Parts: sequence; C-alpha cells; structure tokens
Amino acid sequence: MDRRKFFTPVGILAAVVLFVVVNLAAIPLLRSARIDLSQGHIHSLSKGTIDILNKLDKTITLKLFWSEEAAGDLPGLKAYAGRVKDTLLEYEARSHGKIKFSVVDPKPFSKEEDEALSFNLQGVSVNDGSETLYFGLAGESEDGKTQTIPFLQADREKFLEYDISQMVYTLAHPKRIKVGVLSSLPMLGGPTPKNPFQPQMPWMISEQLYRQFDVDPIFSEKSIPKDVDVLMVVRPHGLSKSALYAVDQYVLRGGRALVFIDPLSEYLAASNPTAAVPGNKNKADDLLAAWGLKMEPGKVVGDMTVAEKVSYKQEGQTKTVNYLPWMGLKDNLINRKDVTTAQLKSVNLATAGALLQTGDARTTMTPLLSSSKESMLISTSRVLFHPDPAKLVADFSPSGVAFTLAAKVSGPAKTAFPDGPPKDTDTGSKQPKTTVKQKQLKESVSNINVAVIADTDMLQDRLWVQIQNFFGRRMALPVANNGDMVINLLDQMGGSPDLIKIRGRGSLSRPFDLVEKLSREAELKYRAKEQELESRLKETQTKLSDLQSKRKDQNSADLSPEQEKELDKFLQEKVKIREQLRSVEFELRKNIEQLETLLKFINIGLVPILLILTAIGLGFWRRKKSKLKIDD
Repeated sequence: MDRRKFFTPVGILAAVVLFVVVNLAAIPLLRSARIDLSQGHIHSLSKGTIDILNKLDKTITLKLFWSEEAAGDLPGLKAYAGRVKDTLLEYEARSHGKIKFSVVDPKPFSKEEDEALSFNLQGVSVNDGSETLYFGLAGESEDGKTQTIPFLQADREKFLEYDISQMVYTLAHPKRIKVGVLSSLPMLGGPTPKNPFQPQMPWMISEQLYRQFDVDPIFSEKSIPKDVDVLMVVRPHGLSKSALYAVDQYVLRGGRALVFIDPLSEYLAASNPTAAVPGNKNKADDLLAAWGLKMEPGKVVGDMTVAEKVSYKQEGQTKTVNYLPWMGLKDNLINRKDVTTAQLKSVNLATAGALLQTGDARTTMTPLLSSSKESMLISTSRVLFHPDPAKLVADFSPSGVAFTLAAKVSGPAKTAFPDGPPKDTDTGSKQPKTTVKQKQLKESVSNINVAVIADTDMLQDRLWVQIQNFFGRRMALPVANNGDMVINLLDQMGGSPDLIKIRGRGSLSRPFDLVEKLSREAELKYRAKEQELESRLKETQTKLSDLQSKRKDQNSADLSPEQEKELDKFLQEKVKIREQLRSVEFELRKNIEQLETLLKFINIGLVPILLILTAIGLGFWRRKKSKLKIDD
C-alpha cells in the first residue's frame, strides 16, 4: 500500500473504523481471557476455589453492599473495596453462570439500606456520625439459604478468597458439619476419675461444639462412622489399640482429624498423677510416627517470654513468679499466615509438649503455635509432683530454639499397624469381622490432613474461659481464644477438601519496608528514653519521700531546701530527656522526608530523564546508521 494514500482522510477513517471493530469484537471474545502479572498472583483464584465453582449445582447470588459516597475520606478502604469487587467479578466469570454478582449502594432511608439491615450487615458511623457506611457481603442460594459477612475487614484481606469461597461452599452445601469426638477425657461430661458415680458437667468447649456442629460422641472404639466429616481425638494415649486402629484407618482413607496429645495431663494429675504421663511404647506414639511426627517424651515446654505469673506461699509469705510451663501465646508465636489462627489474639497452654518431624517423614508440617526462642524443655517429673516455680526460673537456661506446639500435617502416610488389626485387649481375640468390613489400608489413598496440638489442658475451662451463673444458666466469658482455635480448625477441616487447598492471598497494599524499619528503630530509641525518664521520675519521688520522712515536720506540705534542690535537678534532667525525645522524632521525620524526596526524584524526574536520554541515544544511533548507508 502506498503510504501517501494511507494517510489520506479516507485512509485515516478506515484505520479508525478498523480499530473500533477490532475492539468491539475483542470484548466478547476475550472477556474471559486474563493475565495476572501481580506479585504472588493475587488477582487469580486458587485451584481450590476453581474446583468449588466447577462443582456448583445451584445458582448463588452475591451482593456487595458498599457505601461509596460515605467512604469519601477513606482512600484505603476505597482501594480495598475495589479489590473486593474485582475478586467477586472473578468468581462470577469463573462460575459458568452459577454465581450472580451485583453491587448495592445502601443510601440512607432507601430500600437498599432496608435490605442491608435485613441481612444484619454492620453499619459504621463515619464523618462525625453524620453518615453510615456499609461494606458487607450477603449471599443467597436459590433455595433461600443465606450467609453474610457483616463487614469486610481490611485486616483479613489476605484471607478474602477463603472467606468468599467458604460462603459459596456453605450456601451450596448447607448441611452442618458432623464432628466425631473420641476422647479419653470426660470433656463431653460423664464420670470423673475421682468419683465415677458422680458425673461432671461438660467442659465449656463441648457447648461450643454442639452450638456450631452436629456432634457425634464415639463410644464404640472399634470404628468411626462413615458420615463423620472431621474427627476430634482427645488424648489418644489413653485410648485402646482398637480405637487407635480405627483412627489410623479413618485418616488413611481420607478422613480429616484434629488430635490433642499431651506429655502431661494436668487434669489427670489432679486425681491420678501416674496416669497423667503417657507410658513408654504407647501405640499412640506409633500413630504419630506414621504421620511423620513425634513428641519429645517426658518433656514439657517452658517459656520465659510468655510464662504466666502465679502466686504461691513460701515460708508464710505470698510470692509471685513466672511459671514457665504455663504459656500465654500472642503475636508472632501464633501463625498469622494460616486462616485458622490469623485472627487469634491469645492462646493459653499448660504443660504442652514439643512436636518434631521424624527423620523419615514424608509429610509436611506447618506450625500453628510456637514457643519463643527464650524457652527450654523441662522434665515432666519436675512439674508433676509439687513443682517449685521459683526453682524452675532459677534453673532456666534458654535453648535458643522455637518449639512447635501445634501444627498441621499433610502428605502421604503409612499405617501404624503394619501387622494388621490389633487384638482386643478384653478378649485377646481379633476384632469381630463386623467392625472391619473394609480391607485394611497400608498407605493413605491421598495426602492426609491432620492437625495436632500438643496440649489437652487447653480445652479445660480454667485456661480460656470464666464461667458465671446467670439465673441458673452458665455464662461463658472467654479470656483467651482457645475455643476459637478449635472451632476454626474443625470448621476448615470439616468443610470441602478444596477449602483446605485455598492459599492465603497477598495484599494490594505494599508496606514500605525501609520506612517501617526507620520507624521501628526510632520507636525503640523513643521508648528507651521514655523509660529512662520514668526511671528518673521514680528515683526522684523516692528521694523526695526519703527526705520527707527525715523531716521533723513531716506533715508540712512545703518542700524543704533539700527537696527543692532534688526537684530542680529532676526538672532539669526532664527537660534534657524531652529534648532528646524530640530529637529522636525529628531525626525520624528527617530520614523519612529525605527518603520520600529521593523516591519522588526517581519516580518523577529520573525515569523521564532516562527515557529522554534513551530516545536521544536512539535518535543519534539511527541518524548515524542512515548516514553510513548514504555514504555506502
């Protein structure tokens, strides 16, 4: 084509028409085409979510209630709302028409706001209380079942996909999760070790279970019902071999299990100390080993950093000291990357064990709870009979190792019973054929999914809840998130296997690591100076009190010359320290401003300058190349 003809008005018009036609054709043809170039592929759905969407057999409506006008002064929330919309549009695009998504703006006194209230969505007052902001998600299946997220918290951004997928799965499968409970401790109520004829009240955790799930107490220790979605095993070291064999086969067949083990049960120690510690060569240890795990035998973890304070009497005096085996885990000792533990604030443990992977483990262990490195292993004999908290502290020597206290385990596994079903301990014979209808599995049919917590005492009321009697009813006031952790694990493991595969997504917000580092360093300096100021203040107050006690006229409110001198000295020191505090803040602002200036120059000035220089260089190179051709 002649270039001169192409640039005639007719040619330009033809090019414009061609451009429009190509784009109009591309819209329907490339609607589902997506390329995710973001770090961590945060805009792509996990395989688990795709599998859930592919299996949908009913239509589900998702409505995002979002008050965009009310969020005018909240740019961070508006950015997150955009992320939520994009994610939900991705669900709709991938659902083969099974998900219908829409955005609803619940303006004040509108029918949309009435709809938001009918779903019990949470409204937040903004702009000095003059407006109400809604940012919740409501889901409804075609058979009328509903699920809601009252308010989409930005701090759960990395678990956004999991929360939405769980909602979709629950709407598609509204039947309650069935939890089988197999326990050698009377957590569901029943006879106590002290008095078998006087049943005790159920532990509060059992009330939580019954409220959330369809609970099936398993009394027959020779089989696990087929309809159990997830099995909760409490202290397997106290179960019979037949029960352990049933657990072994259940897990190998693809059943999911939450298992609580313990190197020392404080509940049993109160009545029968010899039964509180598992014996040697217990078959439960073989079960753990088959899953690629072992617990340090005869050892409990003691942690100086998170040890709970206890009071005890010594020589007629009441003393307070850190009791190393009682730990209140918080912050980074709780796995913030796992959906089941990310939102937990604190978990209390008592005489917990340390979990390790065996040398021949084929499974993967993901820690959920860990001790700090200021911890050590303590012999169970030192805490079983009349422990001395002060002596434990005096003998404390940190190992420098963070011990795993709870973990998820996934991967291929073998049976813990290679020789076949165990003999019945009561009759000495093999299990009746009626209880072993299925052929014994030697290996798992797929990757096992098990969670193990090395403490059974965490389930006791005293460690996580305060019980009050309210007009004849027991009221629970949680003081730790032990119950939440159990519910979260059962809820995730008892749902779709696809939910377990969903990864935590990344975050659109990228923290400025260097600025955060500068802020942390300044914070440490600031707090150190602040502590110095507090220490000087206490010293001055002590000196003033001492001077006052030495005065003859102690009741006088006037300061003596010595007191005035001491006070003037303190005030001068206070002025100096406050100047140092301001200096720390000034240096922080100065460093951050310098960094921001450098970044602005790079983004605004340096990049365009480099582009211009590159263009100029290319221009010179082309001119030189053209000149060489002419000369030739």
